[in-house]
Amino acid sequence: MSIRALKSKYVVDGYRTINDGIVIYADGKIQAVGSQKNVKIPEGAEVVDYGENIICPGLIDIHLHGCKGIAAMGSLENTKLLSDYVVGFGVTTIVPTGRSMDVVKYAYEMMEVQKKEGYTGAAVAGSHMEGPFYPPKNLPGRPDVDAGIIPPDIDKFNEAWEMSHHTVKILDLGVELPGAFELARHAKDLGILVACAHSKAGYDEMVEGMEHGITHATHLYNVMTGLHHRRPGITGAALSNDMISCELICDTYHVHPAAMEIAIRCKGVDNIAMVSDHSMGGLPDGEYTKAGGVAVVVKDGICRFKGSDPSQDNTMSGSCFLQNAGLRSVTKVLSRPLHEAVRMATISPAKMINIDSFTGSLEVGKDADIAVFDPDFNSLETIVKGTVVFKK
Repeated sequence: MSIRALKSKYVVDGYRTINDGIVIYADGKIQAVGSQKNVKIPEGAEVVDYGENIICPGLIDIHLHGCKGIAAMGSLENTKLLSDYVVGFGVTTIVPTGRSMDVVKYAYEMMEVQKKEGYTGAAVAGSHMEGPFYPPKNLPGRPDVDAGIIPPDIDKFNEAWEMSHHTVKILDLGVELPGAFELARHAKDLGILVACAHSKAGYDEMVEGMEHGITHATHLYNVMTGLHHRRPGITGAALSNDMISCELICDTYHVHPAAMEIAIRCKGVDNIAMVSDHSMGGLPDGEYTKAGGVAVVVKDGICRFKGSDPSQDNTMSGSCFLQNAGLRSVTKVLSRPLHEAVRMATISPAKMINIDSFTGSLEVGKDADIAVFDPDFNSLETIVKGTVVFKK
C-alpha cells in the first residue's frame, strides 16, 4: 500500500485553515488530517513538504461548458478533454454543463469510463442541464444565440433523464415560462437541484417558484432581473431568501467585486457555489464559433457575443477563467479569509449536489481529492481519488 503525506504551512480542510498542517492518504482515501505536531506519519510513507504553499480539497465546478472553445456536450472525447484540462487548475470534480440534452449522455458515458479505467482527469459527477428550457434572448441579428431553446416540457426532460441514466444533478428553468413549475416539481421529486436561469421573471414569480422547488440561482446576477429598490427581481429574491442557494462567477468580470461581497454577506459561504462557467479558456484573443454556431470574440480574457456592445448587459458568453482565479479574487481583491474562498469552491457545491459524503473536504474516509496551489493559486499538484493527475 502506497502512503503519501503532504505537509504545508497552510492546509485548508474545507472549513478551516490548519497552520503547519498535514494530509495523509492511501488507497485513494484520506487517512489523517491535522496539525503536523499531532499527526504521526506512518513508516514508509512518501513525505512531500510544500512549504508555504496551500493544500486544500480539490475544487468542484458544478457549472462549466468546455475548454478551448470545445463544448463538452459535443462528444465523449470533448468531455474527456475538459476533464483532463481542468486538473491543471486544481479542479478534481466537474459537472459538465450545456443547453443541448446531449450533455447528459456524454457526462454519463465519461462516468462509466472512469469507473472502469480510473482517473486521468477530474471526476465527472453528473450533468447540469442549463437548457433548453429558458426564454430566448432575442439579441438583434443573432438568432444563433437562441438555437435549440424550447419551453419546459416534462416528456422532453424525461428523455434526457433516461439518457443520463438518472445522473442529472442540476436543471435550469426560466421561471416565468408556462410549464416551469410543473417541471420543477417533477425534477425535485427525482432529487435534482432545480435552478432559475436566463430568466426575465420578477421577484414575486421567483418567490412563487420556490414553493414549487426552484431553490437555486444559476450564476447569480448574470442573465437575470437585477435588484432595484422597487423591483427586487430574481436577484433580490435570491439574496433575501435563505431557501435559495446560488452560483457565483468570481472572475471580477462577470460580477463586480462589490456585488460579490454583497452576495457573500447576504448568503454566507455555505450557500454559494463558486463556479467558472468556463468554455473559452486556453485560447488566445480572437474570433471564434462556439457550439451551436454562436459567434464570439475573446479579448483580454473576456468572451462576448460577436457584435455586442460591451457596455450592455447579457453580452458575455461564458468565462475564460477557472475556479483558481476565483480563489485569487476572493482572497486578494475582497480580502476574504482563505478558508471561506475554498469552502465556496469545494464543500459548498458538494453539498448542493449531494456528493459531500465522499468528497469536497479533507476528512478521514473521504476520497483523496486534493489540490495544491502556490500563494497566487497556480496549481502545483492535483490528486483525484488518490491518483496524481497533474504535477508541475
